[in-house]
Amino acid sequence: MSNAYDVLRDHHNVLRGLGGRFKAARVGSPERQAILDELLREFTIHMRIEDDIYYPALAAASRLIAIAHAEHRQIYDQLAVALRTPADSPHHVDEWNSFLTVLEAHADEEERDLVPPPAPVDLTDSELEDLGSRMAAEMQRQRNSKFEQLHVKARARLLTAL
Repeated sequence: MSNAYDVLRDHHNVLRGLGGRFKAARVGSPERQAILDELLREFTIHMRIEDDIYYPALAAASRLIAIAHAEHRQIYDQLAVALRTPADSPHHVDEWNSFLTVLEAHADEEERDLVPPPAPVDLTDSELEDLGSRMAAEMQRQRNSKFEQLHVKARARLLTAL
């Protein structure tokens, strides 16, 4: 069983790995699209476990949580720009690199500032294990849910249309 900090760090590494694979894949290739689909699913899962489970447990660190929420909005904004940039655009690679840079910077800052969170937040080992179990279970539920898969695709279409 992993504690909440391990779950977050491990999933940040999943996102970083997908970002690296995405950058390496040829623009316009089916492989790149498949990696993007997986990246969007994992990104959505990550934001939801943070917003719905991890951040509420750290409510005492409210200023840092507010910053993290603002960063989530910034990541979604950059994702929308990248999704709207056609593969044949000269800016396509730059927009996706900007999205991945913002995503990785958020993960780095979160690990620096919220893993573990500053005082007065003081989670016991038992609380961390419970939190980590809830987060991991929710991640798995979302990965296995056809509804969540459709939700991710719909959100990507919506961001593209904005």
